[in-house]
Amino acid sequence: MSDTDDKLLIDVTSGVLNIAGAEKWIATAAEKAAAAGAELGIQVHNSASDEELKKAVASQLKLSFHAPVQGPYMLNLAAEDCSESWNLIDEQVELMRQCGVNRAVFHGALMTDKPIKAFGHGMSYSQCMQEASRPELQRPDGSMFIIDYTGSSEYQMRLERLKNNLQILKKRYPDFLWCVENDFPAYVAGVVRGRDLVMLEHEVCFDTGHMWAAGKMLDLDFYDEMLTAFRSGNVRMIHLHASRYTLDMPHSSWGDGHLPLNSPTQMDIAYIIRACREYNVKHIVLEIAQARLEDVETVLRYYFED
Repeated sequence: MSDTDDKLLIDVTSGVLNIAGAEKWIATAAEKAAAAGAELGIQVHNSASDEELKKAVASQLKLSFHAPVQGPYMLNLAAEDCSESWNLIDEQVELMRQCGVNRAVFHGALMTDKPIKAFGHGMSYSQCMQEASRPELQRPDGSMFIIDYTGSSEYQMRLERLKNNLQILKKRYPDFLWCVENDFPAYVAGVVRGRDLVMLEHEVCFDTGHMWAAGKMLDLDFYDEMLTAFRSGNVRMIHLHASRYTLDMPHSSWGDGHLPLNSPTQMDIAYIIRACREYNVKHIVLEIAQARLEDVETVLRYYFED
């Protein structure tokens, strides 16, 4: 897909539509974005209910998908047998066409060949991931977080498998933009470093909270990993959210982010947004269930200031 839209697109996640009164501030945010030369949209989350999806479509804002929306399983194009993932992608494309969607982000690789149920449809993330848990890949304290297995032959093999399947995906559906996302570093995560995103030679979504946690678990510099990905020119989307977790916290105390941008954090949100401008990342997704007008205003301020 050729991404010809030169405007900055700011998505809020569809989860905000479940909050009473959200429509009012979303309308205001859309007006402020338009006045700045940007556009407000909605990213339909993979855990969205039927009602949430209907609300997103009814909003008449530009939509993107966090695929697979309403899918029963997680996608895994690094599995030995990817047939179920391909079937799920085919079904997802039909739903995207029905909803007028032409861009999606998805997690593409897992360090397992077992099917993993999609969370958010009656099961939590941990409940789903534990079905394919591999204790030898996790930290010895018994937590869900991974050890550094990025140098293993299996990890590299699965990245190569994902890379090859991403080429097939692009040829099969050239009219859609498919961004593969770096994974939260827990259980059987399949893509965890900025350099791994570059290696895929494919359009990607950089998730700030996932990389923030990966930096802690794998002793990586968050900003080095981010800039490594950005400099490739393949970052077409970013999941932007703050994290309350600080580098001095023990590994076992960590989790994901998903907090409003003005929350107290060690993350330099202003720097991240300015880097998006510098490296031409023009699709910023506020993956924040409790997002507010102030989050959109923060993006506009740092993206467009001199």
